[in-house]
Amino acid sequence: MKELPTFYPLGEKKPTEPILTNYRQRAEAEEKNILHPKASFSCDHSRYHGTEDDHRLPYKRDVDRIVHSKAYARYIDKTQVVYLVDNDHITHRGLHVQLVSSFSRGIAEILRLNLDLVEAISLGHDVGHPPFGHEGEDYLSSLSIEYDNGPFAHPWQSCRLFSQIEPLNLGLAVYDGFLCHDGGMQSNVIEPRFGKTWQDHFADREQKLADPGANIIPGTLEGCLVKMCDTMSYLSRDIEDAISLGIITREQVPMTILGNSNREILKSLSSDIIMMSYEKDYISVSEEAFEALKVLRKFNFENIYQSPRLKVESEKIERSYRVLFEILLRDLEENQDDSYIAQEYLLKKSEMYHEITGNVQMIVDYISGMTDSFFIRSLENLVIPRRIDLS
Repeated sequence: MKELPTFYPLGEKKPTEPILTNYRQRAEAEEKNILHPKASFSCDHSRYHGTEDDHRLPYKRDVDRIVHSKAYARYIDKTQVVYLVDNDHITHRGLHVQLVSSFSRGIAEILRLNLDLVEAISLGHDVGHPPFGHEGEDYLSSLSIEYDNGPFAHPWQSCRLFSQIEPLNLGLAVYDGFLCHDGGMQSNVIEPRFGKTWQDHFADREQKLADPGANIIPGTLEGCLVKMCDTMSYLSRDIEDAISLGIITREQVPMTILGNSNREILKSLSSDIIMMSYEKDYISVSEEAFEALKVLRKFNFENIYQSPRLKVESEKIERSYRVLFEILLRDLEENQDDSYIAQEYLLKKSEMYHEITGNVQMIVDYISGMTDSFFIRSLENLVIPRRIDLS
């Protein structure tokens, strides 16, 4: 007769099953045989608030936490490059991070890096982006500086979001990858700063906040790979989006050794990275491929990112940022617990968040977490008069 499973009362912790414990031990041991000697091993995973018992490998658990977060869900309506355009095939922020993950994981598998860490960094690195992409980031940063709160940087905000606003207690290498993901075009070789500590990471955060353009180097090979792949992924995909929208033609795209389509460019670059980085203690592309990337990047900025056809609503968006920011801040300062942001946002935040966060930063946090459509709805709720019902 088959033995019936044991049931435990609600709230009572069920002991870890031996099969799950054995799986975790075998998986960690197998990493030693499979991964690159300088890859990120599960046994070295570090959580600031302590380790946690789970059958999953720790970086896989980080991936699960990220994809189940509210911030990840909001990706679906956050701008990558093109905003306020009715076209379901244009890349949004949620698709972008998935493309980065797919591209970088394909390379990481051959380089024998930790795939779960690559995925975690890829999927979470842009959660700090505000509405309307880099354009919105510039507007929000200017307002934050104007109100003596310092500049805004989305890599720093990604770390802040998943550590203080929606705390997930992720691994050090994951937060480090978020913080360091930009600046992938600074050099064709990225050599990790191996051995980073939490103190190093907090110092890096301070540096990024003081200088949002600072090119901070990751502490892992996985972080370096995502840093490089992020730039490559958006440059090639943005070309396809621009062609689909009629902003450019295929014939205008510079013909380099990489090709002139998303498929050709990523195929060429993935092969190049693998050949240049295989069994190395750094991530690299050849100088020829790097020069070709610079040509494409220059073309994209001149013909896509600065295209007048995509900037027709820029003045309205900038003005809307100021109006929404100042209305929310004034309301918070005058009405405190009865303010709009208190009711819609702050009531759900921890006591610690309230203790360490000033009013201006609260507004920055709230706006940066908005989707594009929620930004517009919030503006309508606070600015546009409504009919009064006296019945």
